Amino acid sequence: MPLSITHPVFIKETFTGIIFCLVIYGVVFAFPLLGVFVLLFLPLPVLFYRLKLGRHSGALIAGTSFFILVLIANAKGPAFDTFYFGLLLVTGMVLGECLERHMSIQKTMGLTALLGVGAVFAVFMIYTIGQGRSVSTIMTDYMNQSLSIAKQLSPEIGMDQDMTQRLIASLMIVMPAMFIVSFVTTLWLNILIIKKLLQVKGITIKSIEHLNRYKAPDMLVWVFIGCATASMILSGPVKIFGINCLIVLMLVYFFQGIAVVSFFFQQKNTPMALKGLCYFLIAVQVYVLILVIGLGFFDNWIDFRKLTASRK
Repeated sequence: MPLSITHPVFIKETFTGIIFCLVIYGVVFAFPLLGVFVLLFLPLPVLFYRLKLGRHSGALIAGTSFFILVLIANAKGPAFDTFYFGLLLVTGMVLGECLERHMSIQKTMGLTALLGVGAVFAVFMIYTIGQGRSVSTIMTDYMNQSLSIAKQLSPEIGMDQDMTQRLIASLMIVMPAMFIVSFVTTLWLNILIIKKLLQVKGITIKSIEHLNRYKAPDMLVWVFIGCATASMILSGPVKIFGINCLIVLMLVYFFQGIAVVSFFFQQKNTPMALKGLCYFLIAVQVYVLILVIGLGFFDNWIDFRKLTASRK
């Protein structure tokens, strides 16, 4: 039975969740480069206390933290960043709702990603209409501002104006995919961490118990092939759409590839140190990363984990 909002334990732990969110804000604003990575875990306090204490606690943590953020951001940061922080807080609530209902990992990730991306698109369209400016102009200004801050933080970054503009033009093409990849990766990391935290407390959620058995829908293989063909042969908006879809699908098959790797680590009782080294190489070596994506892609035909036989 959920605790009353006036219960001392409820008040104490909800306040602790708010403090965690504020610490993340502090790191982001004080150390922007480190903050890029710390920000990935902003949904976690909301998600954890949503599952532990119930919906009221999660909502209080998200709402109070966002109110404090707005007060801070008026003097510290642009509106886009404030909105994205708020989106991550709400994401913790949505993930908590999905996990409490024991939705499958595919439905949990898909629904949360759809709501998040849809909210960003809707708010961005309203913002552009209100400003009377084009999407490309607003995004170019935002990226110019971000690159300017990066140069101030790291003066050794030597880029002239021409190089900066070429970089921005390239980023504009893949910006939708980069946002989706960043957001979905955030969801995945928070689910992995909440799974470990719950296991420590002896709690198991069936929908995320066997993440190393994750497998993408078979039909996505043909979508992947179609997008790859479109990005190589066609031109214009269709080519850009194909490139963005291809990047997102590569993330899907990366998750499947990581699931295959994790499955074999579990089967062979691989030492923690060796697993850590392998995951580190995947994170820092692009060739190993591509190998994992390929492993996930070809798993649809080869079935490395023999999941089909085990289900039968």
